[in-house]
Amino acid sequence: MAKYLFARYIWEITTIYRAKRLTLKELNERWRNCYLYDGKDIPRRTFDYHRKEIEMLFNLNIVCDKRDNTYHVEDDSCFRKGELRQWLVNSVAVSSIMREAEDLESRIALEPIPSSMPFLTEIIRALRENKVISFSYQSFDRDNPTQHTFLPYALKLFRQRWYIVGRSLDNEKILTFATDRLDSLIVEEQTFKYPNDFDINDYYRDSFGIIIEDGIPCEHIVIKVASSQVKYLRSLPLHHSQRETVITPEYSIFEYDLKPTYDFEQEILSHREDFEILKPASLRDRIKSIVNNMYERYFAQNKLR
Repeated sequence: MAKYLFARYIWEITTIYRAKRLTLKELNERWRNCYLYDGKDIPRRTFDYHRKEIEMLFNLNIVCDKRDNTYHVEDDSCFRKGELRQWLVNSVAVSSIMREAEDLESRIALEPIPSSMPFLTEIIRALRENKVISFSYQSFDRDNPTQHTFLPYALKLFRQRWYIVGRSLDNEKILTFATDRLDSLIVEEQTFKYPNDFDINDYYRDSFGIIIEDGIPCEHIVIKVASSQVKYLRSLPLHHSQRETVITPEYSIFEYDLKPTYDFEQEILSHREDFEILKPASLRDRIKSIVNNMYERYFAQNKLR
């Protein structure tokens, strides 16, 4: 079972975290129903070893309350706020759950995800060692791949795609590339000094998604949202700046501070008539123009029939 230890650590973390508090006896009762179960309960000595490993790997401390011999995740706010740690734990936890449900394969529909795995390991090595990378990139809007020499600063995940962000040595600009469109990648021996003033979260703080467009300033955006979509936005905000400022039975007003780039406009349009841009006027006019062009296209087609 040594090869499944990592999965066991994830199972122990998520099981205790979801239950809030568990005794070792209660944990073992759940362990017997886990797909990882090897026919043996978890001895206290073994569980103490697992707790030390979990603390080292994830910086999460599972502590024992001697008053009732229950275990809980200490300072779970750290668990909630650590984005990378939470993503890692959640991803492996979901993977474990799917392993348990292999017999239900015909009843679980998954969404295909563009593969980036061949290059992620090498990119992460380049990030860790601050090494220059060179790669061939096949853009969707070009017939032939282009060659790039790049200082990799960070990785970003958006809409199930991994993106590498860094400075191009070809034009000295900070650029973003989707890793699933890489045709080849080489980690060079040449190293670079990572800029102390670059932070990936700050870089995208005013952006909705992955697009950074020169000349588009951060604006105060006000959206009127139909009541049918309000709960959706509350549970999954469009942006970290989201604020719900007006609530009525028919609609709510949501306000944002971000750059209205192309991908944000696409998001607004995807909600059809349920979203209405109130401010700024420039964004409202752009959305209106797009809607008018769509109408003209369909209207013109109808006239030709």
